[in-house]
Amino acid sequence: MIDLLAADLRRVLWRPVTQALGVIAIVVMGFVGVVVFFHTVKHPFHTLTGLHGGLGAAATPLALGGFVLGASVLGADFGSRAFTTLLTWEPRRQRVLAARAAACAVVTAVAALAMLAVLIIALLPAVFAHGVGPSPTGTWCLSMVGLAVRCALLAAAASVVGVSFAAIGGSTAAALAGAGIYALVVEQAAIAAVPSIGRWLIGADALSWIAATRHPTISGPGGRTNGHTVIAAGLLLLAVVVALQALATTVLRRRDIS
Repeated sequence: MIDLLAADLRRVLWRPVTQALGVIAIVVMGFVGVVVFFHTVKHPFHTLTGLHGGLGAAATPLALGGFVLGASVLGADFGSRAFTTLLTWEPRRQRVLAARAAACAVVTAVAALAMLAVLIIALLPAVFAHGVGPSPTGTWCLSMVGLAVRCALLAAAASVVGVSFAAIGGSTAAALAGAGIYALVVEQAAIAAVPSIGRWLIGADALSWIAATRHPTISGPGGRTNGHTVIAAGLLLLAVVVALQALATTVLRRRDIS
């Protein structure tokens, strides 16, 4: 299993999509830093809330990038039949899928932390030139570290979900389509029909997971509702990830791969 995981880590790291996502993320972080710097010439940058809000805002694109990475890494192997070759070396499909999911999660989490560090560095010119407000404290720094770790874990979870969707759908396109249908149709329809169910959906729990308050308020088509606590939201998201991985394993074991 260790050899399989090591091989998958190398495979994920050297995928063109991994490198492309990394370059795009760095460019975007730098662009955000430039925009914020010039914007704060007339609108002072509130150091504590600005940096904290910047990390929170980065959580969604990082999670989307993690999902795309997970879906493409496995989906591409189906299209190129590399997965068939891999199964001749390791026929236990559940181990192959678990190793691929773990490799994507590790790479995504580390990359997300690196990108958040780049974002902080990109915002430092605005802090030093136009920053206002109280100086950071030890408690605030710990809160920032906790938020960064939660953002990285959310991105890692999204990458595992991407792997699961690709395993279920059999391709990257199917994984992306399934995610789009769920986010744009299923969640919106569920909230519109039963607004109170909104706090139990993946989107609301993801917002609760990266929120700074104990009971964050989630806005949606059905109105505003109180989200779960950070710990409760994290446990619910973990349950979703485990359930999807179990479903993907079942589907993959029964699929005819040639």
